[in-house]
Amino acid sequence: MDAASLSELYGRKKQQIIEDCNLCGACVEVCPAIPLSPLAYLPASEIQEKVIAALKDGILSEEASLRAASCTHCSKCRDACLLDINPVIIQELLQLEIVKSGKKRYPLMEINMGDRNLFVPDILASMQVKPEEKDWMAHVPDKPQHRDFVVFTGCAMVMMPDKIFLVRDIMRRLGGDFVIVAGGELCCGVRCLGVDLNEADAHVKNLYNALAAFQPELVIFCCSECAGRITQYDREVSPAPFRYEEMFCFLSRHINDLGLDHPVNKKVTLHDPCSLSRVIGDNSSLRTLLKAIPGLDFVEMDSNKEESICCGAVVGRKQRKVGMAMAEKVMEEAARTGADVLVDACQGCHFQFCPMEPSYPFKIENLLTVIGEAMGISYEDKLKKFYRYGDVERIMSETGECVEAGPYDPGFTALLAQHMFTRPAR
Repeated sequence: MDAASLSELYGRKKQQIIEDCNLCGACVEVCPAIPLSPLAYLPASEIQEKVIAALKDGILSEEASLRAASCTHCSKCRDACLLDINPVIIQELLQLEIVKSGKKRYPLMEINMGDRNLFVPDILASMQVKPEEKDWMAHVPDKPQHRDFVVFTGCAMVMMPDKIFLVRDIMRRLGGDFVIVAGGELCCGVRCLGVDLNEADAHVKNLYNALAAFQPELVIFCCSECAGRITQYDREVSPAPFRYEEMFCFLSRHINDLGLDHPVNKKVTLHDPCSLSRVIGDNSSLRTLLKAIPGLDFVEMDSNKEESICCGAVVGRKQRKVGMAMAEKVMEEAARTGADVLVDACQGCHFQFCPMEPSYPFKIENLLTVIGEAMGISYEDKLKKFYRYGDVERIMSETGECVEAGPYDPGFTALLAQHMFTRPAR
């Protein structure tokens, strides 16, 4: 192992970056967000010089801050560097420098409310289902019952209960004793990487302990970002105390047991998630699943697999226009295929694409939804419906019973709905 903690690992990588980076700017040149950002006019080498100055001497220029804010976490830059440097980590280190400079940042997907942070996906879930309908475990006891499989949703899937219900029904079809554990309190650490490395490290270790407590034969990660982060920690910090696999890889291995006997007579195209295609390097599982569905006509986009266009969800949190411009590139390319459906396979991508659906001649569906349809299983995608409504009064009217039964203040929930679902799609 390289290090005893993320802090030690990133400390070593920071030193390597400072010593080895030759300021060539190759990583900047391949970044899909830079040409759409305020940095577009600067030479790549000059941007990289500002970045390394921030890491080496603490000189946090506007250009370095914008570079950190422009990172999409798409990992396209990793193959561009010839010096064995992962440029994504450079941006995470830059974000930590911004925090050190005094700028307050909170973990992703959290809202600070005075003395506590609220987990946004759980608030959104509470608009869609009542507490007793949350068929997943948010807290793991000290000595839980043994399970053959532990399915970890990650954080983003919590805001999409329909996807969790689909995973539950698919696992029931496959057989075996399983439990679904939700993200939020448990996290792979990615939400804290640009905020506090010690906190991120504590999250990973807590997740390790919680999932291992079930003594599972296999842990299945529904989020490819989680799977990628756990793989990094497993290899470079501490070995995972369980076997694990990304969900679609797992499903593709059990494809003959899924019961895909309901024809899906649609022409679909596929958007590859960055974490799955470039970080994990799996470009076959999604296609294996789609091609096994009867009646489905699958057509590739021009940019596919490791060349797939990033959805822009991550950069959109800090530079909304850049994120939306990147998503539009995906949507325009999907439209050129003539597909009826753009299939995504990442909760972040789905969240990014759904608001744009009314502007294009195809539907947005997650691969789990398509698999469910082929199995004769369906649940309403309420999150997408809320975007389609774009009307807070209508949304709150339909969700009122769930909200009243849940733990969150209806007035605050309405404000969140206003922020989330009434923003312009384009």
